[in-house]
Amino acid sequence: MASLRQARGSMIAIDGVKIAAAILNCLSQKQGEAMLGALQAKDMLLAEKIQSQLFVFDDFADIDDSSMQTLITKLPHGILPLALRGITGVCLQKFLANMSARAAGLLKDELDNAPPRAISDIAKARKAVIDLARQLEAAGEIILANDGQYI
Repeated sequence: MASLRQARGSMIAIDGVKIAAAILNCLSQKQGEAMLGALQAKDMLLAEKIQSQLFVFDDFADIDDSSMQTLITKLPHGILPLALRGITGVCLQKFLANMSARAAGLLKDELDNAPPRAISDIAKARKAVIDLARQLEAAGEIILANDGQYI
């Protein structure tokens, strides 16, 4: 859903759906859900297009191994164990598979033995991981979504 906008005498294309999704990804989960819900009431098709562009933590299961390894190495110490609290299945395995056996073992031990933490702390840690991933993608260091544009 690109529109054209005039900038200094030339026309540029703007993808409003991607911009809206990026804005929603910057909001808290509660705020984002409220905004998306309000949009669904007005324009269901547009809301679905925006929702398809949103990146959530479980989407890390689908990124390539090289990108995952780059992300893991760039994460500040202590963020990943907190962000992975409550994550199971394919997403957790994706992170563990892209770490050394020693680091994966330490992370599993930390996840199994860590004291309880506030859900808000976990959400902040997950947001920090997603924010870093978006920065790395913008810098061309990783690929978050392979829509068939890369081989």
